[in-house]
This record gives sequence, structure tokens and C-alpha cells, in this order.
Amino acid sequence: MRDSVGIFGGAFDPIHKGHTKSLLEIKNLINFSELKIIPCGLPSQKDKTEASNHERLSMLEMTFRDYQNIKIDPIEIEKKSISYTVDTLETFKKSYKPDQHFTLIMGLDAFLNFTTWKNYKRILELSSLLVMQRPNYKIDRVYLEQFKDNITEDINFFLNNHGKIIFYSLSQFDISSTKIKQAIKNELNYKDYLEQKVVDFLEENSIYK
Repeated sequence: MRDSVGIFGGAFDPIHKGHTKSLLEIKNLINFSELKIIPCGLPSQKDKTEASNHERLSMLEMTFRDYQNIKIDPIEIEKKSISYTVDTLETFKKSYKPDQHFTLIMGLDAFLNFTTWKNYKRILELSSLLVMQRPNYKIDRVYLEQFKDNITEDINFFLNNHGKIIFYSLSQFDISSTKIKQAIKNELNYKDYLEQKVVDFLEENSIYK
């Protein structure tokens, strides 16, 4: 079984406990040699982030500072142009050993839009996908049919090949960055959803208010 580098991208605007708890569950499933957290630069399919690049990086770094093998990679922020996952993976392919395995971690919503991503078939050549599935959520069979040769339930097979897709049901965390920002703007409780260091940082810098 090859070692795998995990890749988890997102806006992280802000990073919250739903993100961290999900990643820790996945780390229990796969013993990554390295897990890269990649904040998007200029996202191709989302609105502009509210927190600045520097602020999002700071929140990520303070959240994951004490976690072994989890690294914050600013590759897409430093690019200063629209972020495409396929381009990031192509860069990583050149930076690691030729047979390095990459696990691209994504949420279910992202997977349901995966065929709209730039060169999505090339992404499957460069990595395998771990899709964080919501408990009891049924995915449309017609959509899944196009991936019937990619989907597996065998974690060892997944880790020994690229182009594979595995679904992993996580504990349910009813948290989203959007809800947190709305709570801050409306002066409602939000602190339970964030690490205390992030709460302090948001308050000190009046972010999202």
C-alpha cells in the first residue's frame, strides 16, 4: 500500500470545527504521509472571500499548528490568479516522486459539481477522490453511473491507484462558514463552532462585522 498525500482545498472563510473534526476522522481512516490544507486564491466557482488571504492563512496556521503532518500550503494564494485544482495537482506531480499517490478530499456538494471542474478527467488521472458524504444522503444514480468504474469501497485498492473514488460517511456537523458569518453579523452566538484562538483573532481584527 503506497503512502498518500492528502489534499484538502477550500475557502476556509473562516476555518471551523466542522473542517477540523472531519479531517481528523479522515486521518483515522488514512495514515497520510502529509495532509495539505490549501486555501483557494481566486476561486473559479465561488464568490470572493470576505476575509483577506493573510487573515485566512493566519486562522489556518493557528488552528493546525499543533497537528502532526498537517501543513498549510499557500500555493493557490501565491498564484494570484484563478485557482484550478488540476493545475495545483500538476504542480505537485512535478514536486514529488513519480509514483506518489494523492488523495483529493472534497465535500459532497463539490463532488456533485465535479464534472464542471476544469479538466476533471485529468484530475482523476492525477489523484483519487475521497468524498465526505452526509449520513443518509442518496446521490442521484444517473450522476454516479458515469463514475461506475472509479467508485470503490476497498481502501487498499483506493490507495494503490489513481482515478478511484471512495465515499466516507462522517459524523454530522451542522456547521458552515456562511452560517458563522451570518451569526457574527447578527451578533448571535458563534463561538462554539470555532477554536478559541480563531475567535480571539476575529474579535481583535473585527473580521466579518
